[in-house]
Amino acid sequence: MTNILKNILIFILLLVVALLAYLLVARQGVAPGKVDNAEAEMAEIENRYIIKTDSLKNVIEELAVQKRLPPFLDDHQIENLQKKGLTDPVSDLRNDLMDEPDLITREGVLGGTMGFYFSEGIHVLNERWVLAYFEDGHVGGAMLLRYEVLPGGEVRWEVLDEWLY
Repeated sequence: MTNILKNILIFILLLVVALLAYLLVARQGVAPGKVDNAEAEMAEIENRYIIKTDSLKNVIEELAVQKRLPPFLDDHQIENLQKKGLTDPVSDLRNDLMDEPDLITREGVLGGTMGFYFSEGIHVLNERWVLAYFEDGHVGGAMLLRYEVLPGGEVRWEVLDEWLY
């Protein structure tokens, strides 16, 4: 999940919590016959925010797919990678890297196995570098990689740096 999406979701969550706290305080002064009505209104508000959160997440994911959120490859770089054999460069690079868990030198903890499990955590910065999130289900990290696309679409990866957090 991107930092933008995380920040938006945290903001929405805080907004919902504040709204629920307000409604709970306001509810103490509600007559017994109006409690059901207040609960129905709370449920409706919660549903509205959940729908907006899901819709916002879908919009952000769609923009990322359309390469309108940085980092991104420009049209010239995409064309160069296609000439080297990648049909859909971003997807092809992500999928190829996800099949290369041996690039991760860190050991998993508590029985976990390190891997590139989330394609949205792999950011193709340009036609030379990729920044990728990896994890084992317990701890995660980031890795900066250089890649080269060989004729026929084969990808060669080189780890430049990694960081476990």
